[in-house]
Amino acid sequence: MPVLKLGFGNSVIREFPIGENPATIGRSPQMDIFIDNPAVSFHHARVFSHGGVYYVEDLGSLNGTLLNGVRITQAPLTHGDVITVGKHTVRFSRELPGVKPQPVAPPREVEEEEVRLTGTMVLDTKKRRELQEAFARGKAAAAGTVATRMGKLTVLKGKTASKEFLLTSKTAMIGKSDQCTIRLKGWFAPKIAAMINKQGAAYLLSPTIKKVSVNGLPLTARVELKENDIVAVGRVQMQFSLVAW
Repeated sequence: MPVLKLGFGNSVIREFPIGENPATIGRSPQMDIFIDNPAVSFHHARVFSHGGVYYVEDLGSLNGTLLNGVRITQAPLTHGDVITVGKHTVRFSRELPGVKPQPVAPPREVEEEEVRLTGTMVLDTKKRRELQEAFARGKAAAAGTVATRMGKLTVLKGKTASKEFLLTSKTAMIGKSDQCTIRLKGWFAPKIAAMINKQGAAYLLSPTIKKVSVNGLPLTARVELKENDIVAVGRVQMQFSLVAW
């Protein structure tokens, strides 16, 4: 069973075995991996499994989540990867009891295009996403099944914590609160503006304030999001789409 090793400096503080259920990381005492440090958001990140592969996902944290020194929104994990949350590290390990782990090669030089966002280097995940989607389609075709479709919001306009948000959770809130998966930025951004609930294959958007619209029409009740719908919250505009997963 894979293990997450929480560390500070050169010391390992605790170890957390993980299985099929997601492991949450943050400053809230309700998190699976609780880190009492002001640099850590209450709901900072999570590690989850899908199709036998483990992933780390930033939950719209204020200071971001790094994987092997590179800021990410979501990325797959391999043995020895180091997740940085505030001043703490979380090492992903697949070592078995009684088996000495093999040395882990240093990360290769980043070849993908990098862009600057708020003074921090952010890895462009376009190529990684294309590879993941191609792999999902190929795997489904080999099994004679249809690939799972996952919702995604792509930011077209406005200030947000990321340019893309994969809707991997059953519930995703939109706003500037630390509790929100889709984090908005700006002095006048609402703390919680709307909520997206996944029910089966459908993604349902429910507003909590009046300044939410879909395709230019004010939203007053829950609505199911369709491919290419434009969701607007104040000055922020995002396009909804479904991607292979």
